[in-house]
Amino acid sequence: MNFNNFYIAKKRIYKYEIKQKEGEYYNLNYVKIPREIIYDKNLSSKRVIVFSYLCARRSLDDTVAFSTTELCHWSKLKPNYRDGKINQKYYEVLLLLSHYGYFTEYPDFEKSLKENTNSVKYQQVKLNIEKFDIPDKFGIIYFDELNKILNYKEELKNSDMELARMSSAYILLLLSYIRVNINRLKGKPLCCYRYFKTISEDIGLSEKYVKRIVNILEKLKIIKCQPMKRESYIKDGCKKFLTTPKVFADYRHFIYDEHGQRIDDKYDAVLEINEQIKLLENN
Repeated sequence: MNFNNFYIAKKRIYKYEIKQKEGEYYNLNYVKIPREIIYDKNLSSKRVIVFSYLCARRSLDDTVAFSTTELCHWSKLKPNYRDGKINQKYYEVLLLLSHYGYFTEYPDFEKSLKENTNSVKYQQVKLNIEKFDIPDKFGIIYFDELNKILNYKEELKNSDMELARMSSAYILLLLSYIRVNINRLKGKPLCCYRYFKTISEDIGLSEKYVKRIVNILEKLKIIKCQPMKRESYIKDGCKKFLTTPKVFADYRHFIYDEHGQRIDDKYDAVLEINEQIKLLENN
């Protein structure tokens, strides 16, 4: 088996693609994005991609050796150290994460911001495991999904989708938002439902971008989305339509048991969505 770019962390093996398979069981690896990160617009739209990078690079002793230039390459971007450009934006996220207590040891990020150098010199942070190993209120992103999203341009090169001014950071942010809000309680549809306007207000992306990203996540076979039927009404003698929420479900669902994790072959995202729509319409 070919293990590409893997990192050992807290008895887990992190690798870019989920390929290991034993019978019908999979060795699934993922990052957990805390809800407070997903909803904190002060951290900028780069917050989830930076957090994902830190999880992917986490070593056995809970440290991460990094450079912003390497972070740029990892996220498929060209390094740019100039004011307001990508290297500085990544440093700004790291600085705020240090202020929020996500690191117990870290370099002087404010000094790094002022240096304006496209440094390949590696620095190190030590992660606060209480912030990273949270038991609940997080959105999961599996590593095969992370790989697809980081390489979305290559994945979708033969499609007719509009990818101009799109970013893997935006895609990861929206995916983590959907995941943290999907219902996981037994007996209820495994879905979440939101207006695009609500999503935009919650995470700080425009409605236009939210719509485009949803289409990308569907094309990548990560998330399924279906709008509810629009209802009409009459106002001032004119027929108008109510805006309805969109219903989201995971493209696949996993079952966990004593043997590990496997894809639920009885799961059907369309059926889950239709059941959720029925409940909403009845209410």
